[in-house]
Amino acid sequence: MAPAFLHLYFMKTLLVFALALLLSAPAAFAQKTVHAVVSFTGPDTSLSIGKGQQFLVELWVPNRKDFSWQMAAVPQACKFTSSRIGQAATLPGQPEQQLWFFKATRAGTDTIRFLYRGPRDEAAVSTKTLYLQVQ
Repeated sequence: MAPAFLHLYFMKTLLVFALALLLSAPAAFAQKTVHAVVSFTGPDTSLSIGKGQQFLVELWVPNRKDFSWQMAAVPQACKFTSSRIGQAATLPGQPEQQLWFFKATRAGTDTIRFLYRGPRDEAAVSTKTLYLQVQ
């Protein structure tokens, strides 16, 4: 009788665990859909995107340096959601991606300026401007 009880207890525990895993799987594996990727080829570029859509801005930074890209001001037509460094370069000074994620929140036009500078510098070494049109 004891082995049958342990078997039933084990099966019930396994079933509860499997059910919990299945219910949490969609949230755990959900990915954000990015509708556009902005890659600068010069000092400025433009993007036209629909309201509610997400986009990312790809900027390059030298690996293991104090310099980084910063936003000059918070945009009004979109919401900044996150920023992260992409895949790390292996050699010092090699470029790596700094990714900026946004979601278009209201129709209109906006400008997003990115400043490339060091942590103690007031003046930017370089600037990039994104002209945004949200429809």
